[in-house]
Amino acid sequence: MRSGLRQQAGILCLVLGCHLAAFALTVAHSNEPTPEPEPETITPPTIVGIMLPPPVAPPQPKPKPLPEPKPQPKPKPKPKPLPKAPPSEKAVSAPPVEPPPPPAKTAKAAPPKAAPAAPTIQPPSAEAQGLSNKAPLYPQLSRKKKEQGTVLLLILVKADGTVGEIKLKTSSGFTRLDQAAKQAVKRWQFQPALKDGKAIDFWYELPLKFRLNQG
Repeated sequence: MRSGLRQQAGILCLVLGCHLAAFALTVAHSNEPTPEPEPETITPPTIVGIMLPPPVAPPQPKPKPLPEPKPQPKPKPKPKPLPKAPPSEKAVSAPPVEPPPPPAKTAKAAPPKAAPAAPTIQPPSAEAQGLSNKAPLYPQLSRKKKEQGTVLLLILVKADGTVGEIKLKTSSGFTRLDQAAKQAVKRWQFQPALKDGKAIDFWYELPLKFRLNQG
């Protein structure tokens, strides 16, 4: 217990001693003359130059071409008066005018050649003298049904007068009458067609009539 108090007392004494020493130093320093402060030297700031690229000048517009001065027309010189020729005693005779040459005679156009005459063709005939062609038979059933009409046949008559081919061009309206006409004409004999007097093959139209009042 006593030892603790002694330690605290020692510490207090030490603290007081320190304070006294500090106070004595302060008083001693206050009695000394204060030194004059040294003048401050101000160092100017260093300026560092930065090399900038030279400014690019904007492109200057091209100068417009000046209009060319119009050439002023030169004053026309006044025509000098021609000297008057003295009147000649004799009139100058004009050269004789030659008559124009007579127009060339145009050759007369030759008359057009006559076109060759078309060959004359004589058609065949089934009623020539010496031919005995029988008329088609009237079918009995067609008579009963009172069928009648005209059959138009297209026949190839050969150069020897016989029938080569038969075609029905226009019907009578009844098959029995058409067939009866073909059967009859197939056996007929014709006088052949003639071309410039020479027999030729020829397509020939032959109408055949079927009438109930023919008997």
